[in-house]
Amino acid sequence: MNKKYLLKNATIYDGSGSNPFKGNVLINNGKIEEIGDIDNVDAEVIDIKNKALSPGFIDMHAHDDIAMFVYPDMDFKLMQGVTTNVNGNCGSGVIPYSSADIINWHPNFDGIPEWNSYGEYLELVDKSKTSIHSAFLVGHGPIRKATTGNEKRMPTQSEFDVMKAWIKEGMEEGAVGFSTGLIYEPGRYSNTEELIELSKVISSYNGVYFSHMRNEAGHLIRSIEETIRIGEEAGCSIEISHHKVSGEENWGKSVESLNAIEEARSRGLNVHSDQYPYNAGSTSLFAVVQNNAFNEKSVDGGMGSQTGDKILIAGSAKDPSLVGKTLGDLCDEYDLPEQEAAEKLLKIDSGIFVVTEGMVEDDVARILAHPTTMIGSDGVPLPGNPHPRLYGCFPRVLGKYSREEGVISMQEAIHKMTGQSADKVNLNDRGFIRAGLNADIVIFDEDTIIDKATYEKPRAYPEGIIHVFVNGELAVEDGKQTDLRAGKVARRS
Repeated sequence: MNKKYLLKNATIYDGSGSNPFKGNVLINNGKIEEIGDIDNVDAEVIDIKNKALSPGFIDMHAHDDIAMFVYPDMDFKLMQGVTTNVNGNCGSGVIPYSSADIINWHPNFDGIPEWNSYGEYLELVDKSKTSIHSAFLVGHGPIRKATTGNEKRMPTQSEFDVMKAWIKEGMEEGAVGFSTGLIYEPGRYSNTEELIELSKVISSYNGVYFSHMRNEAGHLIRSIEETIRIGEEAGCSIEISHHKVSGEENWGKSVESLNAIEEARSRGLNVHSDQYPYNAGSTSLFAVVQNNAFNEKSVDGGMGSQTGDKILIAGSAKDPSLVGKTLGDLCDEYDLPEQEAAEKLLKIDSGIFVVTEGMVEDDVARILAHPTTMIGSDGVPLPGNPHPRLYGCFPRVLGKYSREEGVISMQEAIHKMTGQSADKVNLNDRGFIRAGLNADIVIFDEDTIIDKATYEKPRAYPEGIIHVFVNGELAVEDGKQTDLRAGKVARRS
């Protein structure tokens, strides 16, 4: 039985974007029971002492589909205030199991039974007793790989039937949408018409089409237009994943990309994006090579042009000694140009993950400030040195971009990572401080909250997170994680 708590003297940010207000919050049986001037109730009293109280943060762009089994404490998310993940982004997925390449990202993935359906997978998620909740997307990658392989062609009618059946099954089990990764295999071999046809399945479920687009560099605007067209013709809501502008030659194009979103919304389309607030991204080295990133004249590569000194080895399960070196370091060591050095590394370990510096602060801030942008870490919890966004994304928004730089107000920042996100993916039982909703709550110090994770030392918890409640119980108390494992599958309302 859940405890009853009275959180007193809080500065309440209710998740709506409205100005904060002073008040008390009563938690009972895992729910928010009452908000206001509450006193003299039989409950455990916690004096917040005028610290900020907000809904638990929702990570709109997570890759923890398998990590939940490997790292069920999910400390890297919980300790930054995240209480709900949206997993299955970038076309990655868990069905069918035999084609789910994401499993190969985790060398410690042993002892977890296989699953044969979304229902079985979600049952295992609930049984794993993670510390945070998990919503999920149906990933395009494995269902295409299982039907068409890596062939650049339209699926046959029978293949479409199989793919649509998998998508329907996922939506029936409560998925919040459908995701694509169009710079990765096999998504990069699909065309617009295929994606429209598949996305039609989710429209009747009020699902969201999430896309890691074909290009975030020279053809950024063309890719946004394709993404919007897919959602418009399929009749579904649209989410542009990790909105960014890659490659120095493209810096400043966020003005055009945001204009494209505004134009679509003026026509009545439900278009948003998510963002991690850093000027470096992270992906597989294989994808960097496959996207022709070392050709300075390439405009077709989805990542823009890259140089070896801007590519940091973040993770290698087969050769951990590579972690912390740049591709430039290894070019010198091997006496090879970038392309050949990268190809040599992929022969050592095809699963190498890298951090790639390719964005500029002006674009990052401009995108963050736009009212259609939400927050997603895009963190991947791999061995080695993961991108610092895995540990610091949300406090970085609140500390650096809100308090220190004033890019957005504190209430706007919290809205982007709570109520706006819950509304977008139809999770109507969370995201706001309202009576009757889940008591997923973060209490933090507005004056000190900040990320501490760096590229050199990414596994550092942020400062300023005081308490985190998950399902009405303390998952973080006085800045330290408890043994609570109250996370559940979060299904579309």
